[in-house]
Amino acid sequence: MFAAVVINVVAVNGAWAAQRVALIVGVSKYDKVPSLANPAKDARLVQTTLQKLGFQVKVLTDPNRNQLIEGLGEFEEDAKGSEAAVIYYAGHGAMIDGVNYLLPKDALSTNKSALTGTSVESARLGQAMMGAKAVRLIILDACRNNPTATRSIGGNSRGLARETGPTSVAVVTLMAAGPGQVAQDGAGGAANSPFAIALTQALTRPGITVGELPSYVQAEVERMTEGEQTPDLQGIWPNVHWSFDPNGPVKSAAASGADLTKIKWEKDQVFWNTVKDSDDPADFRAYMEAQDRGEITGSFRKLAANRIRALERLPAGSFQVASRSAQPGQDLVVSAREAFARGDYAAAARDWNTAAKAGNGAAMYNLGVMSLTGKGAPKDAAAAARWFKASADAGHSGGMVNWALCRLNGFGTAKDERDGFGWLQKASDKGSATAMGMLAEAYLRGRGVAQDPRQAAGWLQKAVDAGDGPSIAQLGDLYERGQGVPRDPRRAFTLYERAAVAGDTDAMVRLGYAYEDGEAVAKDEVQAATWYQRAAEAGNSEGMSSLAVMLESGSGLPQDYARAAEYYRLAANAGDARGYLGLGSMTARGAGVRANPAEAVRLFQAAADRGSALAMRNLGIMYETGQGVRADRKKAIDYYRKALAAGDQDARGELERLGAES
Repeated sequence: MFAAVVINVVAVNGAWAAQRVALIVGVSKYDKVPSLANPAKDARLVQTTLQKLGFQVKVLTDPNRNQLIEGLGEFEEDAKGSEAAVIYYAGHGAMIDGVNYLLPKDALSTNKSALTGTSVESARLGQAMMGAKAVRLIILDACRNNPTATRSIGGNSRGLARETGPTSVAVVTLMAAGPGQVAQDGAGGAANSPFAIALTQALTRPGITVGELPSYVQAEVERMTEGEQTPDLQGIWPNVHWSFDPNGPVKSAAASGADLTKIKWEKDQVFWNTVKDSDDPADFRAYMEAQDRGEITGSFRKLAANRIRALERLPAGSFQVASRSAQPGQDLVVSAREAFARGDYAAAARDWNTAAKAGNGAAMYNLGVMSLTGKGAPKDAAAAARWFKASADAGHSGGMVNWALCRLNGFGTAKDERDGFGWLQKASDKGSATAMGMLAEAYLRGRGVAQDPRQAAGWLQKAVDAGDGPSIAQLGDLYERGQGVPRDPRRAFTLYERAAVAGDTDAMVRLGYAYEDGEAVAKDEVQAATWYQRAAEAGNSEGMSSLAVMLESGSGLPQDYARAAEYYRLAANAGDARGYLGLGSMTARGAGVRANPAEAVRLFQAAADRGSALAMRNLGIMYETGQGVRADRKKAIDYYRKALAAGDQDARGELERLGAES
């Protein structure tokens, strides 16, 4: 029997065709293993989507092993010198002894040897695209499961493993399901898999970048599968600003692209601050819709989806909140929210002011956010505090939370920690997950109440159960330290992973650390770098500097001084001490940047001002040796002493060498 294979080559006119190439593989009909309903249809959907984005597409439908290998060989030639190369595979997959195998039409599954001998290692896909310059992306919609057929065949493990071969860093792999999961094939006669639907929706978003793609796909797949399936990512992008949309505003890492991304990120932060404490699912849908329109980065999309799920599943009467429809001026609140999403802050302020005069607590809260951020109103701490107090008095839980913060910190009003704690209790009684998490912090730090780590852990668990994203990682911190709960690094890792997938950038960094140190999970430096870059793309300065350290040292990644310096600079611009320190060190040595001792001194000083003990010792070295500054033994000793006092024990040796007292 000859396998039925269709090779469809689609040529696209214009300059983009030669620069963007894709190979689409869909295997539905198998000779010796269960056939699947949707892979061929998914392949056509992805094909159509990539064609519209200017890709030159080749499609293999139901290929046998020889045809698949031949197709990969041809694609390797196509990818050489291209700007972007994408391979999409939909069909059966198996993980055997830590190696991923993709099953062509004629694969055999009678035993392990038969399966591995008649399948294709997924690593071959990475080898086929190494010639592409900017984007090398593998998309595996494999290892699926439905009531009648499974894409998880062979071995004792459910799900595909992460790649560990030589191409695992240079190639980014987006998998339909995480390790240990199976990917759904589409329930109830669905025409496509949840992953294929989410992927193609993401690819058609205006101006979407490779850095934004994974978060969108993960959030949508989790939403569609009710949390049963979470796509997984491995590898780091050479250029996170590259856009799938050839007409989009961001096509490279040039300053204009980076600036536009920063603007979208800043709008994202402000928008999220206006809705994060809301008890109305419509607010979170508006946030997601703004991302769909390409207006914001959508860093909190998963958190928004979780809040919608939590709010819509609440049993009647669970929280003592007023009906939104019963609140005065609610139509104006909605119109203002839409105006705010468009960046029309004047219209938003007008409508929120009108609604606030009618007594709407949500409008008062949003006016407070405007005064806090300077978006739509002058930046004014006292005015923000007054609006938050009015909102709290009107029964708005977000207003209560922010008024509590004002009282706890003396922001725009007199400081009163006991009163602030009391307002957090009131907001928690109304079901505010944010307030529950903040109550935990108050118990942990003893703010307005006696310090009690066990109470803190209990409140964090309540906050997590109520859908508060940041509390997930904070609870993980307690398990990591054994504070208020027994120490459990594995439990901490699980919580960090859950929070990171939900979009918590601090959790992404913690997850990276966990993969680097290998205590709670097998050491995996590539996965660590993957999470650091995702955190960095979302604006987390610690993620930027952590990735820079790996690039500078060549730990788990190819050593790249220029990219290391770039990430250190991004971190420094965000005020990160390690960013200043790393960039200063590279500037002093002339590694990745032009050597400039005087600039290195300035950078070390900025890091020292932010508490870096190593930067203090480096300043001692610069003053002792006269690099970038006039040599000054007294100042050198002074900086060595400061470094020692800040915890750098190596500074003691420097002092002893100079015959100076510690």
